[in-house]
Amino acid sequence: MTHLGEGIKSVLAGIMISIGGSVFLSCGDNRYVGATAFAVGLIAVVLLGLNLYTGKIGYVLDNDRRFFVDTALSVVGNLIGCFIVGLMQTPIGNVVNIVNAKLEKGVFEVIADGILCGILIFVCVDIYKKKNTMLGVLFCVPVFILCGFEHSIADMFYVINARVFNWDAAAFLGLVVLGNAIGGLLFPVAFKLAARCQKTQAE
Repeated sequence: MTHLGEGIKSVLAGIMISIGGSVFLSCGDNRYVGATAFAVGLIAVVLLGLNLYTGKIGYVLDNDRRFFVDTALSVVGNLIGCFIVGLMQTPIGNVVNIVNAKLEKGVFEVIADGILCGILIFVCVDIYKKKNTMLGVLFCVPVFILCGFEHSIADMFYVINARVFNWDAAAFLGLVVLGNAIGGLLFPVAFKLAARCQKTQAE
């Protein structure tokens, strides 16, 4: 039942990120407004304690096996949430062109953009956890969107809303999931390494 409860919160997280994606697409050429409004998705995830893959992956090293399993399964729940919202709506704005442009990126570029987004998501979530402020979310989310970095769950929504169901899209999403994981774990690993070096020097 625990995993079921976590799964439900994962679906809800996918729904909220999809709503954020919807408002971004609806803003059309008003990219700055859309990028800022997209933050509603992550704000809801953080404040309601929902299970978003990109928000959880950075903490797998500090938790037990059950947390790791819940994080891995959150991708499935997030995807279901994206399917619900994505198929509820006809393709929004120029989402088809956006998705086609994403699929034209090379493998290294996709992974790199996924890593950079993963870093920003970890930073904004960690700022909230440690400082109890939404400032990280309000700045980091627009930054990753305006820079064109890749967020795996948002991309799932875009792909589904555009009705692009093929192996190229699946491979693209898989690479973004990988990139987000690397980016989300980069700072935690670096912090642990820095702490170990400082401890060694102190001894």
